[in-house]
Amino acid sequence: MVANEGAWHTCALQAERIIRDCADSLQHGRADVRDTLIQQVAGLGVQRATQGIDAVHSIRAGLLLFDIVFDALGKAMVNSPSAFDGFQAGVRTLQRGIGRRLEAGALGHDTYLLNTVREVNAATQRQLAREIHDHLGNHVSLALRRIELHELTWESRPDEVAARIGSVKDTLTESLGIIRDLVTQLRRADREGTLESAFTAFLESMEITPSKVRIQVNGSEEWAPQDVLDEVFLVVRECLRNSLAHAEAEHVLAAIDIAPYKLQALIEDDGRGFDVSAVAVAGKANGIASATERVELLGGTILFTSVPDAVGTRVTITIPLMDLPGDSVERAT
Repeated sequence: MVANEGAWHTCALQAERIIRDCADSLQHGRADVRDTLIQQVAGLGVQRATQGIDAVHSIRAGLLLFDIVFDALGKAMVNSPSAFDGFQAGVRTLQRGIGRRLEAGALGHDTYLLNTVREVNAATQRQLAREIHDHLGNHVSLALRRIELHELTWESRPDEVAARIGSVKDTLTESLGIIRDLVTQLRRADREGTLESAFTAFLESMEITPSKVRIQVNGSEEWAPQDVLDEVFLVVRECLRNSLAHAEAEHVLAAIDIAPYKLQALIEDDGRGFDVSAVAVAGKANGIASATERVELLGGTILFTSVPDAVGTRVTITIPLMDLPGDSVERAT
């Protein structure tokens, strides 16, 4: 948090308030924490979350502050052994001041994450609604129109009837395929078994052959939490669907590498490229926005690389799984 000037300023302010409470407790011999100041920390939790600062850094900063102030209180006790009551009050105030602030910050952080998840789910629902309207609705309307034309020409032009019936059948068959695709999306990764088996089941449900989509999962899934694996499955599945449905790719590769400290995923296709920035500006990037928010909620990054009128799109996902060895309290501050 030292690198973030705003976060560092708020840390210093909270530390100053805690130390001031400890000093008052030493003087009066009773624990005293000003709760009115703590209520402001919930807003800081939201602010830190929006800045991408994980709550663990606040915990480490609190632990570091506790060590520093506790040592100072201990030295004060050595210099004045008769002030034991003040020492006890100071330690209690220190613990309560830090603990209550961490609790308030965590509540604010959780509130932000919950609201973000709701926004992601709402965006997904809007995307599905648009898919139903734009694709399924158009296909069904077209099929109904052809049936109406068939009724008008049944007697006057019987030779055209067979061709139109076949066309209606093809349209309805395609509509059923769209319905099956949407239903598959709505079954939010009731992911059973490994990632690889989950992707295999998804491809089989979509009747996609292994020669068209190749899945590679390297490393042990035990290194990654289940919620991370679930979200990665959802994001990669959406990328696969986009490659096949929108880019009209002939071949797609999805490679997922799981290491003890990091998960990386790469999705590449040979379909039509697109202008990522233009799509976002045009408001047609719900899929990109949803994937980005899901990955960022896990503390990761996602990069879409594509060029209009060119072949292929690449999606790169990186998610940290835990802190690197040697990460310490001092490093966090």
